[in-house]
Amino acid sequence: MFKSILIVCTANICRSPMAEALFKKHLPGKVIASAGIKVTELRFDDFPADERAISVTENHGLNISEHKARQVSPDMLKDFDLILVMNHSQLEEVSKVAAGIRSKTLLVGQWINQGDIADPYRQDVVSFERCLKTLEQAALSWTRKC
Repeated sequence: MFKSILIVCTANICRSPMAEALFKKHLPGKVIASAGIKVTELRFDDFPADERAISVTENHGLNISEHKARQVSPDMLKDFDLILVMNHSQLEEVSKVAAGIRSKTLLVGQWINQGDIADPYRQDVVSFERCLKTLEQAALSWTRKC
């Protein structure tokens, strides 16, 4: 159904890189990428993933050590079949970036009754572990839809 999925969070250094790695693991053969809605505004362009995100994903057999944050763009949004965001406010923010993409933008936690996925930025490793666990549940739920 969906051949390509873009996963979006705020700065593209915590949630979306972890989700990208999980979706690649659980949806092999799909084009999976991530970006941030406020990367440039927060001056995180080309930043690596947060060190806690790298550590937590490594503990689960995933590698995001080469990740570099990037800003979502109108062309990027148009190129993907499905756009997944972390919370309700990002649904609206993404819709303002490119016309006509709201219909293909959904919550990453849509199928697990999670709603918003909390941002673990500047929190402890336990928060990153909790976030990764929730994102894995979300990724698994999407395997039945994609």
